[in-house]
Amino acid sequence: MLDILLFLLIIIFIFTYYLIIPYQVKTRRKSLKKAIFPIDWANFLEHNIYLYRILPSDLKLELQDYIKVFLEEKQFVGKNGFIITEEVKLSIASQACILLLGDKENKRNYFPYLKYIYVYPDIILENQKSPENPIILLGLSSVGNKSGHDGVIYLSWTEVAKQSQFPSKGENVILHEFAHQLDQAFGNATGMPRLRNLQESLAWREIFTQEYYNHCQGVKNQQPTVIDAYGALNPAEFFAVVTEGFFLKPRLLQTYHPLLYEQLSRYYNVSSIEWRRKE
Repeated sequence: MLDILLFLLIIIFIFTYYLIIPYQVKTRRKSLKKAIFPIDWANFLEHNIYLYRILPSDLKLELQDYIKVFLEEKQFVGKNGFIITEEVKLSIASQACILLLGDKENKRNYFPYLKYIYVYPDIILENQKSPENPIILLGLSSVGNKSGHDGVIYLSWTEVAKQSQFPSKGENVILHEFAHQLDQAFGNATGMPRLRNLQESLAWREIFTQEYYNHCQGVKNQQPTVIDAYGALNPAEFFAVVTEGFFLKPRLLQTYHPLLYEQLSRYYNVSSIEWRRKE
């Protein structure tokens, strides 16, 4: 009798987890997308977020839908006295959701392992046990149970605000850290996000491995490079910085790394170069 009861409980759990909950999430998100996007939100984004401003109208509407769901599902927490405002949420959500554009199959699924976004007023200091040699970070990302955290992104508002206006150095801490979230879909950042099939995975691995090796050699030999030198640290950081490059300096990336640009364009399912033609 207990065995039968246990079996039934397992069946109910599986049914709930794989059918009922996903259906409820899909229904809730569909309802959120139907809500009107406030005009003051759109005006704020138009005047303060460079990546939003350069989008064509159809992608702006698509991005607005993603933002509405993102703001409902993620929790923002101010640290060290920082106050979370509507503008702070919009600034972060709009740029994070840039990485969701073109996700027709919902493979990126609104960064499913991310729960909290901690925002600091200024730079983030790690290794505080050694004040003489602190590690200065502009952002930090983790997923479930990694480094003792549970799906958290840490951001410096100083950097977010500065980089949101105009990408003068081709850097964006939000794109960088949320790219790590995509990369960590399997629990560990490897420089290889979830792709649609084996063929795409093999092509990605071949091209990224070669590009990463070439980049490391270029950095080692102090050669100028379109890709941020920080990408030579490991494959995960390489994926994050080339994601920044794909959205912020696509023409340069396509010119000097055409195969890499093509892989990123297929993964994100958008052509970031096309946006610039409307600037």
